[in-house]
Amino acid sequence: MVEPEPEGVEPEFADDADELDAYDTFEMYRVICPDCAQPIALLADEEILPEHALCASPWNPFGLTVCAGTGRTAAEARPADESFAPQEQDTALLLTLPQGLDWRTQPFSHVGGQGSRPIRVPAMRRPAAA
Repeated sequence: MVEPEPEGVEPEFADDADELDAYDTFEMYRVICPDCAQPIALLADEEILPEHALCASPWNPFGLTVCAGTGRTAAEARPADESFAPQEQDTALLLTLPQGLDWRTQPFSHVGGQGSRPIRVPAMRRPAAA
């Protein structure tokens, strides 16, 4: 009797030893986008800048546009670090936000606390009638 394979699983690739895990590392380097001056992490074999967003105003984080630097060659960008040599980074580090960036405190998140609720203004007293 032949057991059916689960949908979406290719039988010849089901036991592939090349799957990524948390202990894998990637060689990557950081460059500064020539158009928006933001640091961008590139894998060692990437030759063009990936699509990345440009926020024209911090007061309107929903008005994101695609940066004009998207698609430029990595050679046009200057290195963000002292060395332009690739560095090994853990997979988890590659997928983690920078240390100072907490998604829960960004202006578009719905975090509670001071400043996230309307302020009550005391009612104005009416002047005495003359």
